[in-house]
Amino acid sequence: MAHHKEKRSSKCQSLESPLKFLIEEASRCIQCNEPNCISGCPYGVSIPAMLSFASTGDLKRAKSLLLDPRLLDLSRSCLTERPCEKSCTLAKKGKPISIHQIELFLLREDKKFNLSN
Repeated sequence: MAHHKEKRSSKCQSLESPLKFLIEEASRCIQCNEPNCISGCPYGVSIPAMLSFASTGDLKRAKSLLLDPRLLDLSRSCLTERPCEKSCTLAKKGKPISIHQIELFLLREDKKFNLSN
């Protein structure tokens, strides 16, 4: 019985860890007056708004900003370049926000975290 409880606890932790990372990482956004991440994003995603929603756990609203039909190729086309991260003000300090990872989480973890609209 304890083994089953350990398995369930481990599964919950594995689901919570990416969510915890997402919220903590999104919370690092300093909400610049003139966000370079938006101008650096080829799709014009409102990254500060997405990060603001994500940092408060409002993942459905964060994801909704990525659902514009023009963004359907977002996860594939930005895999290597990551222009929004390179443009992040925090990149100047050597640690940009992991915008790409947050976007992938929001787009791929749909069922686990009930993010469908």
